[in-house]
Amino acid sequence: MCSPRSCLPVEESSRLSHLSSPPPESKPAGRRGRSTSLKERQPARPQNERANSLDNERCPDTRSQLQVRIPRKTVYDQLNHILISDDQLPENIILVNTSDWQGQFLSDVLQKHTLPVVCTCSAADVQAAFSTIVSRIQRYCNCNSQPPTPVKIAVAGAQHYLSAILRLFVEQLSHKTPDWLGYMRFLIIPLGSHPVARYLGSVDYRYNNFFQDLAWRDLFNKLEAQSSVQDTPDIVSRITQYISGANCAHQLPIAEAMLTYKQKSPDEESSQRFIPFVGVVKVGIVEPSSATSGDSDDAAPSSSSILSSTPPSASTSPAAKEASPTPPSSPSVSGGLSSPSQGVGAELMGLQVDYWTAAQPADRKRDAEKKDMPTTKNTLKCTFRSLQVSRLPSSGEAAATPTMSMTVVTKEKNKKVMFLPKKTKDKEVESKSQCIEGISRLICTAKHQQNMLRVLIDGVECSDVKFFQLAAQWSSHVKHFPICIFGHSKATF
Repeated sequence: MCSPRSCLPVEESSRLSHLSSPPPESKPAGRRGRSTSLKERQPARPQNERANSLDNERCPDTRSQLQVRIPRKTVYDQLNHILISDDQLPENIILVNTSDWQGQFLSDVLQKHTLPVVCTCSAADVQAAFSTIVSRIQRYCNCNSQPPTPVKIAVAGAQHYLSAILRLFVEQLSHKTPDWLGYMRFLIIPLGSHPVARYLGSVDYRYNNFFQDLAWRDLFNKLEAQSSVQDTPDIVSRITQYISGANCAHQLPIAEAMLTYKQKSPDEESSQRFIPFVGVVKVGIVEPSSATSGDSDDAAPSSSSILSSTPPSASTSPAAKEASPTPPSSPSVSGGLSSPSQGVGAELMGLQVDYWTAAQPADRKRDAEKKDMPTTKNTLKCTFRSLQVSRLPSSGEAAATPTMSMTVVTKEKNKKVMFLPKKTKDKEVESKSQCIEGISRLICTAKHQQNMLRVLIDGVECSDVKFFQLAAQWSSHVKHFPICIFGHSKATF
């Protein structure tokens, strides 16, 4: 089973100042009352292929041994206190990843203030909590003629924890009617590495002030910082103000990753794994001889740091640009996710990346007239120092054109320099960095078939990947992930 990566503290140490926050606003509180049993029958397994692959490959949490299959009784107990009856839904619920020290610290603080907190520390906990919320919304709809007010679900954890919630959201709502897309709203409370939270801070200055300032990041990136924090109610104030005041739904586009795995045996049937993502995908390479690995950190997706890679033995070929028809159908796939492996520092990796760019707005009318006009395939086949693909929207992205951006750092060819008496010396290896935007689809594979890839999707690592494909838009009707923000604004006062 695939297991996500944990986010380790990576910020440079600095003096932690007391957290400051805007004047306190109304504090959301969970409704409490007589509890009812929530150990309901789980929904039947989805029948379509994408939903099945999500169910099989779901990796909700970090290094906390999420292979536990039975949810803890305390999860149901907490839900019983929040979900009171079938005809009444709570305004908000806070899901906290307590398998990390950051979540354990936060849950201790929040539970002192009688907030509607559900602590999850395993895959079973997360699934039980989310499935129960969906079930209660369904029962509310069965008892009421009017649609429910959207339930705010705060997700407190690192990026991989949000990925777990996203997979459940896509899986379960793919079998619901489209109006279900308006029954839930999600709030991001970042604990550690979180590219989506950084993106939200770039479009909402109040969110940025609450959760992207140095004090907050230090508190949840450095374990020793907790001992110096005296004003813990201020943490609660930030979260409660966010929950009560963030009423603008920001529709985050959902992209699709299709992974092809190493065949475990010649007789094994082919299979595909489809994984939704909203943030960043990184890639590394593993040669057959590789036996050791270290820890990878995705705290700075804008940098060139990625999963580990080992230098290919063959010579590199320069990047090439080709013309070809529309992308072919996916080849057969096989295998499943292996046990989690760990990455080390960025090295060199031989990859071939084929990508297709979307038509520009000015070209769409012309494309509509020429539906059979082939698209242009671009190919990069060289030695990479890093490769990262982001689905986070750019500032001017048109809603009708879902695209991704790719940032690559490639190794330039060595050039021989002649010195007297006729001795050659290699010049220092040069690197070339480029960012390519407007990508609608991408296929990445290792140059050497015996090498396997490791792919980090929204903080969740998948190993033994032969190749993978990325599409800018999820294929079902669940195409957006609704995130609550205060409003769209620049990070200025």
